[in-house]
Amino acid sequence: MASKKARYTIQVVIILAIFFFVLFNLVFKLIVDFRSDAIKKRSEVFEKQRIKHEFIAKIDDQYSQVQKLFQAEEYEKAIEIIKIFNKYGKSDYKDILEIKKEIRLLSLKKKLSFIPKIHLKEYMELSKDIDIEGDDSTEVFIRTPRYGQYFYTSDLPIQLEGVALSIKGDFSEEIIWTSSVDGELGKGKKIATRLSIGEHEITATGTNGITIGTMITRIFIEKEPDFLEKYNRK
Repeated sequence: MASKKARYTIQVVIILAIFFFVLFNLVFKLIVDFRSDAIKKRSEVFEKQRIKHEFIAKIDDQYSQVQKLFQAEEYEKAIEIIKIFNKYGKSDYKDILEIKKEIRLLSLKKKLSFIPKIHLKEYMELSKDIDIEGDDSTEVFIRTPRYGQYFYTSDLPIQLEGVALSIKGDFSEEIIWTSSVDGELGKGKKIATRLSIGEHEITATGTNGITIGTMITRIFIEKEPDFLEKYNRK
């Protein structure tokens, strides 16, 4: 009886020894892994800080490089450096914001020929090369009427058509149209309106909910000459 009890005790001791051995190895491995991860993270943080300090130490050289690329019209390369300025909280360094805005405007203006046919998917594809983080600007373009265009009263109503675009989407249907003479004219990508006789500054105002963009065109409404009135009656 005693020998059976002794064997049982020995088995329990062996099982406990194995259990604690396995537990010790698991805990030891966990500690090593934690230490390795901590060392790795510290190394990554240190490396990021080193790169940041190196960039800031040479920020004038980086700024000069952006200017050179901008002047050479190498906009994609300039944007890549501007993204680093943004990343390190230096987006307001000297006139970096103005250069970024100018690049974006120039890029959008190159696409003007596509505006009559443009769709959101196409616009986003065209704009992906200038998708600078934090750029929430809204760009508004008036397609018709043209600047300086004359209309007779018989031409009324006049079609107003515009586009309001942002990296965040197409907001053309939210355009507000106003006249310097007749006030608010309506809302939408395309509207028809009757204007008073005289010189009008037509303003298209669009927003993406964060920023507002505008464009102004000037047109003239004139009373129809007598000879045209007689001709139109025939």
